[in-house]
Amino acid sequence: MSKTLKKKKHWSSKVQECSVSWTNDGEFGTMVDIQGGAESGEFPNLGPVVSEAMVCHVGRFPSPGDVLLEVNGTPVSGLTNRDTLAVIRHFREPIRLKTVKPGKVLNTDLRHYLSLQFQKGSLDHKLQQVIRDNLYLRTIPCTTRQPREGEVPGVDYNFISVGEFRVLEESGLLLESGTYDGNYYGTPKPPAEPSPVQPDPVDQVLFDEEFDTEVQRKRTPSVSKMDRKDSAAPEEEEEEEQQRPALVNGVNGEGDIPLFTVLLF
Repeated sequence: MSKTLKKKKHWSSKVQECSVSWTNDGEFGTMVDIQGGAESGEFPNLGPVVSEAMVCHVGRFPSPGDVLLEVNGTPVSGLTNRDTLAVIRHFREPIRLKTVKPGKVLNTDLRHYLSLQFQKGSLDHKLQQVIRDNLYLRTIPCTTRQPREGEVPGVDYNFISVGEFRVLEESGLLLESGTYDGNYYGTPKPPAEPSPVQPDPVDQVLFDEEFDTEVQRKRTPSVSKMDRKDSAAPEEEEEEEQQRPALVNGVNGEGDIPLFTVLLF
């Protein structure tokens, strides 16, 4: 009787990169439907593809449903759909895409991924920080504590009451929420479209080499360190099932002697 085995691997082992261009004068967004975005609580991900219009120069073109992580080395996790498309339009073809097939730990659900607890310095912990940095281009974290000296309401944080915080939480408008030092903290979903009265920070932060990073909003680590009531330890990814040949008199079907014997009761 054969025994089915499953190997545990980190999702990063399934990341793939490709270099693509398209055969007409249209934009990439007309050839590939970019779905999701932080405003809907999702990672950017790939929808239907007009395959006959796409040319893959290096690697293999990703499948619909795959999570889009980077475009030409620029992380797009945590960006809105609009800003993800802006990143794509900025580069000339061919463009490099880094994607991953969705799994238990990393899938299209942004709130789920932010709720997981990872070891500091790990790949996942760093990706969570990238997500928050991208989110803070469009949204402002909120807290129930009082402003500290030098903090600007509506810039560093939105300072709200406990009642207002609970309304946001119950309405599903927070991508993450929790407590730190006895106060509530949360990260609201960003709006799908930027405010028309404010300058567009995305082009500056991502593409303007003269942009002074010192003038960017300074934030405390409270959000990343807060205790989350819905937090959980991540599950390891499972590789596709592998079938081991049956053992016959201690020898498998390929004539190899196993290194150990599994006793089944």
